[in-house]
Amino acid sequence: MTINIDLNADASGNGVDLHGVIEDFNNNFSLGSGNHGYFFDDGNLTSAYGGDQYYATDLDSSSSYTGGVLATAGANDFAYDISTHTIGGDLDGFSFGSTLAQTADASAVEFTDSSVDISNLGLSGTDTNDVLVDIYTGSTDALESAFASEGVAINGSAGADVIGGWAGDDVLTGNGGADVFEFDASASFGNDTITDFADGSDLIDLDYNDVTIADDGAGNALITHANGTVTLTGVDFADIDQNDFV
Repeated sequence: MTINIDLNADASGNGVDLHGVIEDFNNNFSLGSGNHGYFFDDGNLTSAYGGDQYYATDLDSSSSYTGGVLATAGANDFAYDISTHTIGGDLDGFSFGSTLAQTADASAVEFTDSSVDISNLGLSGTDTNDVLVDIYTGSTDALESAFASEGVAINGSAGADVIGGWAGDDVLTGNGGADVFEFDASASFGNDTITDFADGSDLIDLDYNDVTIADDGAGNALITHANGTVTLTGVDFADIDQNDFV
């Protein structure tokens, strides 16, 4: 199962900087003293130590971060064990946003202004605990480790997004807008694919002097770097030059 990350433009049509959203959370999110987040079950806030969703929002007035995070369980609901201070259950989805509301059928809650929605995480047991405990303390390290180990499919918004994957073999789709596809060239970034690169509009965030460009043998442009490759589906390699790079 592939982990999916969907980006959502805001009401003005502005795109999303995926890693920027995550870095903002890591640098500025804080529950504040005495706050522990909330569990929801079937769309309703519950006082039980568990449920099918977990919500944490920044309640620290000294923090510059004003949003929250919403985790959604898979087949097995979240269950907090007060004796071991661990959270069990399956972790399937994650969202970053600010305004929380019930879904149309009132069976769950969601962010009406979510910038990033993550699904098909497929985590359970200690992995669920590690991610949620990390999130609770304002860190996405465990979540990003799952991305790096599994590979992700990132679907951009209609706006101008900044889209970057992790160390796995990722599939990146811009979905309109003048997008920037970024790659961390300081370490292995895997063998990634951009499905809808628009020559003359989209850009690749790699040093042009550090790559070679060729045909992959199937009519796609293949960009090779010492730490990974990027395949541009359906793009003639002869059309790619230094103007396509940041």
